[in-house]
Amino acid sequence: MCGIYGYVGHNAVKETLNGIKKLEYRGYDSAGIAFLSHTFKLNDSIKNFKDNVMCFNSGINIIKEKGEINKLKNIINKLNPKSQTAIGHTRWATHGKPDVLNCHPHYSENGNWAVVHNGIIENYLELKQKLKKVNFVSQTDSEVIAQLLSYNFNGDVLKTIQKTCEQLKGSWALAIVNNKQPNKIYVTKNNSPVVVGLSKNCGVVCSDLNSLTNINNCYVLSNNNFAVVEQNKITIFNEKLEQINLKNIKNENLKNADSMGGFKHFMLKEISEIPTAVKNTVSNYNSFEKIKKQLPKTIVKKTKEILIIGCGTAYHAGLVGKKIIEDNLKIKVNVEIASEFRYSNFKPNKNTLVILVSQSGETADTIKACKISKEYGLKTLAITNVKNSSICFEVDYVINTFAGREVAVASTKAYNCQIAIFYLLSAYFKAVKQNMPELVFEEEKKLINIAKIIEQNKINQVCLKVAELIKNEKNIYFIGRGLDYYLALESSLKLKEISYIHCEAYPAGELKHGTISLIDNNTFVFAFVTNNNILEKTINNINEVCSRGGKVITFSQFNVNNKNLYDFIKIPNIEPNYAPLVLIPYFQLISYYTSLLIGNNPDKPRNLAKSVTVE
Repeated sequence: MCGIYGYVGHNAVKETLNGIKKLEYRGYDSAGIAFLSHTFKLNDSIKNFKDNVMCFNSGINIIKEKGEINKLKNIINKLNPKSQTAIGHTRWATHGKPDVLNCHPHYSENGNWAVVHNGIIENYLELKQKLKKVNFVSQTDSEVIAQLLSYNFNGDVLKTIQKTCEQLKGSWALAIVNNKQPNKIYVTKNNSPVVVGLSKNCGVVCSDLNSLTNINNCYVLSNNNFAVVEQNKITIFNEKLEQINLKNIKNENLKNADSMGGFKHFMLKEISEIPTAVKNTVSNYNSFEKIKKQLPKTIVKKTKEILIIGCGTAYHAGLVGKKIIEDNLKIKVNVEIASEFRYSNFKPNKNTLVILVSQSGETADTIKACKISKEYGLKTLAITNVKNSSICFEVDYVINTFAGREVAVASTKAYNCQIAIFYLLSAYFKAVKQNMPELVFEEEKKLINIAKIIEQNKINQVCLKVAELIKNEKNIYFIGRGLDYYLALESSLKLKEISYIHCEAYPAGELKHGTISLIDNNTFVFAFVTNNNILEKTINNINEVCSRGGKVITFSQFNVNNKNLYDFIKIPNIEPNYAPLVLIPYFQLISYYTSLLIGNNPDKPRNLAKSVTVE
């Protein structure tokens, strides 16, 4: 959550503006830029934006605006500030409402320091008491950093930052400018991602490696590292301020990833890319040997249980993975929500493999769960869509999905690819245990065929029709059994997060244990029926809803249409185990169209961010 970008070099303000624009998926409550310039003065044009512009005699200037970055861009285009050094921030609000006062960058009372911050300072109220003579202007935890820097300043900028960080508790990635060092950006971190980079005639700082473009040399900072970024040099220090060398990380950002390619929204584009994303993912692991390179056979042979950990959509993918693996391998699989696992007393058995699922690879709770798992002495495997993300440096093994970059906040194609990996992992485990390497290739062929079915399944019109039916609803329910229930959970999440309609998912047999009391003749219920073994049981549950007046829309490859249903949508004839892959695009699209019909922006739902880097 929140995005940081900084630039030292020609036209730094515009470069920083472009940089935070690429990070807007991390938050879009407000945005701001601080830059160093003694020629940027309070003339008449600036006075028109007196609530948005702060100018200090130190040479530090700040421009802020609430809302999306385009609003900040309009101000900057009118004022056209020039500088060689700038830091910027796009915010997802945690402390204080999303307004200009709470917007980053924050600055010291004397105007000598400006800072942008990702993370949460847990002891900020305690620190504010220490600085009780300071006039704080925001409600944020982040402002205390700028004021503390000024309070601690001893003439040495780097040592002052070190001392300040020693007084902080919580998580942070910081980019800092000081008037005494006008051509430098100071960077440090603790449990919040940040990278620094160097290219011809510029130095940069960014909270996402994959949002850097045309940067040849990139370095991922570890906790308590410090970096000094200059136009032609980056110097990195450890927590004792001893100079160190970090590995140069290859920047593998995707060309044209930020282009909508003729689509109205990124979400629609990314749904359309599901077949290609699944094909790309499984093609990269289409043999026993390829998966073995990522996860050695010895680990599989030692594994007696599996623990899958994730949040939100990744958690739902893990639930599907649990069902696939348990049915195929007959070994116990537990699935935990990362934020709950962190504070539970549950200690897995020593022969447990922990699989951590995170689209971004930056999910704070999942990364912390990984660290706890390693403290237990367990082997860890990450499934992530972002190479060189933070989780990749924490786990023992990594399997990357190849969905391509997701820009829309609501995850779509990454979910399908996470599930595809679970099918392949299940086949790989079985191949190891039965000494049948060909099982992986056979599974890959099945998944490629499923991708083709999704590609050929033209569902736009039927999804638009459903969206028209439900656009004015206040409450919607989803039911299913087994994999269909896990599918219902993700479908419910997708619809609620971008349409803001209250949705709930239940195991079909559980509805009558309380929730059916909410069903009346105005209630829509979506029912998934894809498993022939429990077909009659689920149909009985559907009839129970229909008899209470519920408007049931059923999705199935079986002929379960009857006069009591409100509508029946026939899906392609598939093996029940692959239903989540084929069915979820329906509700990704239904959610998209419902959001549009209501008047929402499906790419940027309120209160949400793509990468959840705080607890």
